[in-house]
Amino acid sequence: MRFRLTIFLLVANLALFFSIWFLSRERLAEETVRSTVPFTMLEIDGKTLDKPRILKLEGSKWRIVSPIDWPANLFAVNRIGSQLEFLDKETSFSLDEVSKYGHSLADYGLDDPVYTFKYGNGEVMYTLKIGKGLPVGDRRYMLDESNDRIIIVDQEFVDSLVVDMERLRNQNVFDIPRFEVTAFSVRLPVEGQGAGKANFRRIGLVRDGGKWKFETPIVADADPYKVDEFLNKICQINAQSFTADGSAVSGFDISSLPATITLQGTNRRQVLMLGNKTKDGDQIYAKLEDNPTIFTLDASAFKDIGEIQTALREKSFFKFDANQTVGLDISKDGKSVKLRKLKSGVWDVIGANGSETLTANADLAVVNDLIAKLEKVRSLQFVNDAPGDDLSQYGLGANSKALDITVTLANQSQKTLSIGDPYKYENVTLMYARADGEGAVYGIPRELSETVSTDFLHYRSRILEILPEKAVITSLKIKDEKSGKELFAISAENGNFSVPLSKLGEREAAAALAMMEYCKRFIVGEFTPQGFNPEGVEIGGAREPWSIGMEVSVELPGGGTAAAGETRQWMFTKRLGGTLQYGGAKKSDAVFTLAQPMIDSLFELTQEKSAPEELGKKTEPVPPDAQ
Repeated sequence: MRFRLTIFLLVANLALFFSIWFLSRERLAEETVRSTVPFTMLEIDGKTLDKPRILKLEGSKWRIVSPIDWPANLFAVNRIGSQLEFLDKETSFSLDEVSKYGHSLADYGLDDPVYTFKYGNGEVMYTLKIGKGLPVGDRRYMLDESNDRIIIVDQEFVDSLVVDMERLRNQNVFDIPRFEVTAFSVRLPVEGQGAGKANFRRIGLVRDGGKWKFETPIVADADPYKVDEFLNKICQINAQSFTADGSAVSGFDISSLPATITLQGTNRRQVLMLGNKTKDGDQIYAKLEDNPTIFTLDASAFKDIGEIQTALREKSFFKFDANQTVGLDISKDGKSVKLRKLKSGVWDVIGANGSETLTANADLAVVNDLIAKLEKVRSLQFVNDAPGDDLSQYGLGANSKALDITVTLANQSQKTLSIGDPYKYENVTLMYARADGEGAVYGIPRELSETVSTDFLHYRSRILEILPEKAVITSLKIKDEKSGKELFAISAENGNFSVPLSKLGEREAAAALAMMEYCKRFIVGEFTPQGFNPEGVEIGGAREPWSIGMEVSVELPGGGTAAAGETRQWMFTKRLGGTLQYGGAKKSDAVFTLAQPMIDSLFELTQEKSAPEELGKKTEPVPPDAQ
């Protein structure tokens, strides 16, 4: 008996195993057949959709062909594909089981499905019907018609299949990647009197190596930063909405002349056509060439499209390496001055005084400031790209009084900037300018022309004299030139001024210390054109005599341990105002104005210290009862 029961259980288990194996094999066969069918087409239809959404694989890219013609979002399509791969792993049961237990499709909301989803290769298509949600929870019934099974899935699964159109479509208008763009152009219709319907203005740029250049309507350098900014914006521009408005409303009828933006990539190109603005003016109608779908774009992205030729153009037209600059030649209206850099790094200024050639150390700060301003020259307006030979209207040319600045580099190459007449542009005064005597005429700020001078003294170093680093001042004397009276004197005791300075008042001691520092590095305010005259300085046709003389005794270190003595002298006029006082140096044959700190220190040391005569007279006080 026990043996018979064992045999029965064994046979039952084998039968159950065979049934499971058979059903699994049948399902596996169905999955195998389904997996061999290429996934190249999707169709989504439903009660809430106006038109079916149909997607097709074209080459290596998915494309929406209904209700619009537009590239699909690859991520969204791939997500749908991955969900379909796991479809057979969801909980399911057959229609036979539904009938067996006395149920119908209506019990699962599948008699009138909400969505119908088809996928396959166009010839062989599999259909999924999605019913209404269950009364409890977020589970949905799905009918797989290919194998007559009802599948129970989460709402999230359904949402991943029935994707919103905004997420289903590719957001970008252009599908050429930014890095792939090698050329682009903008075509703008010519408007105005006499403009024919076939007249266009085309602005084209091409990437030449690592640089962008205009190839039409002119040949010129483009600003790489502005080009990158423009392309980044264009390549990322998104369609705002899709419209069924007719061609006449959108500006794409047969008689229209839409503006276009063309991007050239690797062996492919895309053309965006721009039509009319919408009624509110916030958006603009657009479509791609060879694609009938009309959509709208943010109009603000194209508000400056008409100025692209100047907006993307390189505004730096006078380029040179400031670190390699070794010479500057400046001339205007028959006057000229030269600046030359010596091997030591010091600059000399070379000018003329009649037939005499003058040479002096140049003010390094002034020279560097001039070079920096030249390096920063930028065009604020592109006045004329082909001005011809007649440049008189710009104040440029061979017979003009233009300001010419020639930069000489270490390799002896030269570049010349010519600055002509001033003119008004958008309520700002600009100067006409040209580089190297050829090419376009530009409008530049007037700051440079106001800074540059052909005056020799403008570039001369303000350092009149400078003592060697180890030189030691041993005494300072200031006297009245008219009376010979000593106004101030101080001498070092054993090479030290501490004791003599301690005997002075605080302000006088500070002024004496400052004056000795000025004598070590004598910096003037400005030089005058006249040479030194013992009688004084000429001012407005009259001569102002020297009123004050100053000398310092200096010990200059010589060879070995010996020190050589030397005396240096300067002459000064009286103070002619709070900020004006002249000085002269016979040794340097120079007349100059004093810097303000020196004027103040000299005044502190030379002012009359005795009380006025009226205050010096004493009178006996009158008793109150005698008044």
